Amino acid sequence: MSLITELQRRNVVRVAMAYVALAWLIVQVLDSLAPLFGISDAAARLIVILMAIGLVPVLVVSWLFELTPDGLKREAEVDHDAATSKASARRLDRVIIGVLAVAVIYFAVDKFVIDPARDAELVTEAVEQARDEALLESYGERSIAVLPFVDASPDGDQEYMADGVAEEIINLLSTIREIRVISRSSAFSFRGQSLPVSEIAERLNVRYIMDGSVRRAGDRLRVSAQMIDPRTDTALWSENFDRPFGDVFAIQDEIAARVVEKLEIELTDAMPTRRVVDAEAYALYLRARELVNLQNWTATQEAEVVLEQSLGIDDQHPEAWLLYWRLNGQKIGFAGWTWPEWALETRHAVEMALKVDPNHTRARAYLARLSFAAMSTFEGEAQATAYGMSLEPLDLEFNAAVGSFLRTIGYPERGIPYHRYAAERDPLAAAYWRGLMSDYLYAGKPKEGLEAFRRLHDIVGDVGGFWNKGLLHLLDNDPDAALAAFTAWREAQPESPHGLHGQVLAHHALGNEADRDAALAELEQEAPESVLLISAYAWLGRADDAIDLIASTMNPPRNFGPVPMRSNVLIPGLDEHPRWDELLLLQGTADEQIATWRLDELFPGPGLPPTIPVDPP
Repeated sequence: MSLITELQRRNVVRVAMAYVALAWLIVQVLDSLAPLFGISDAAARLIVILMAIGLVPVLVVSWLFELTPDGLKREAEVDHDAATSKASARRLDRVIIGVLAVAVIYFAVDKFVIDPARDAELVTEAVEQARDEALLESYGERSIAVLPFVDASPDGDQEYMADGVAEEIINLLSTIREIRVISRSSAFSFRGQSLPVSEIAERLNVRYIMDGSVRRAGDRLRVSAQMIDPRTDTALWSENFDRPFGDVFAIQDEIAARVVEKLEIELTDAMPTRRVVDAEAYALYLRARELVNLQNWTATQEAEVVLEQSLGIDDQHPEAWLLYWRLNGQKIGFAGWTWPEWALETRHAVEMALKVDPNHTRARAYLARLSFAAMSTFEGEAQATAYGMSLEPLDLEFNAAVGSFLRTIGYPERGIPYHRYAAERDPLAAAYWRGLMSDYLYAGKPKEGLEAFRRLHDIVGDVGGFWNKGLLHLLDNDPDAALAAFTAWREAQPESPHGLHGQVLAHHALGNEADRDAALAELEQEAPESVLLISAYAWLGRADDAIDLIASTMNPPRNFGPVPMRSNVLIPGLDEHPRWDELLLLQGTADEQIATWRLDELFPGPGLPPTIPVDPP
């Protein structure tokens, strides 16, 4: 008797078919239900591996035993010519048919019924594709992407200048309604990629590509620019501009004019020109912006010095004044600034920007947020943030602000799409990846948060974000990795109490009581009225101490306090304290209070303005 015949006689083939069909059905159901029940990808993979391994013992058992009406019997004891043996085979056949039928039904239901989100996504993709095609058709040949210019300076230290030149050309062209210009975030995402221009043009849905280089040597500036037809990979126009450095703005204007000329556009409005400021002041501003983007304390301190130098040379530059918004915001995290300190210092800068340009949209939005923040109410912050979105709903910074606000008031899941929207469109901006990482942290998704950290670390390149990384490791039940991250932060940023706070939490998780208590004593000295100390008390189970400290820092109606209580991943267990609901009401973030804000209408989604009127303060 052949092996195949023997396998069939012993029903091994039938059992294998039934097992494989059932395993496939389980995998499909698991794929659909995993997000609903919070099953991680790792757990799902483990289940699949175990089922694959399980096939071997199932086949061995089916070879050695057979299920009969009298129970499980050894194969040698079964008469395969008997009716009972044939009945067992028929039962297995029915099981196989039944499982396959269920699998087919499930596949049909899954495809056409139970996954409307997928269908909606497909519809959205189709709509977006049609919109892109219509947009391209409407602009015809008049679409362009300006890629980041290359730093060709002798010392290779002028990348910020090269980026600034390219960005200003984008800004100039973007004001011309007859041209479709790809945003900086999308165009600059191709930095360092050796892709054919035809592929870049296809990905960005544009007809033309511009690239170039910037070389600065002393007081001389050389800008090389070319406009490329990706279909033939040939330059339609190229030119070198060798000028004194002070002519940088004229060069940008001329390049923009050349593009208009080559596209044969008849402008309905005058050719835009850039506000001229002192060239050296402009260079310093670009350098300060680059340092702020790095988001670490050393860079922030240097950025402040450089920005002061820029404004000391020429204070008629609104964008330079508005850079204080982000710079001062970093002092909250790195230097322990309070919100009132931030608001006071930042208001002066915003008012100076509006003095230079009273119609500056971003400055108007910033002033609104500051006016609401002066009331120190979360409801006011909701209105201010929504007002910014009403002015510029596509602005990446405003979208990120919405994400941060939603996380702060206890809705991190709703904030994730806003930060992802910003990060995907400006993938080299550390602030957006940091915000996304924090969203995942507060949403209790450490795996996704650590992936966002990896993207952040690729940009920052040092310990930036290590405090959040440590918290993510704690949530992921890896206190050793958490302690390493907190220690790295502490060593690199000794003036910041965040690393010390993290060490308290990590030592507690590891059972290092002496180290924990020593770090806590030091934290009580360095940050006696901070969210960090409140968090430490909560993690150590000292709920009364944490609640007392929260209450002591509140002063209605200026009721922010040091901690957004509803984002309570840092203060575990406090929501069960008898005084919790009382303090939420005092803070203005109780459920019944938030319900009156109409969040769904204020923040309908990334890139969308409020659906209800929002007036400035």
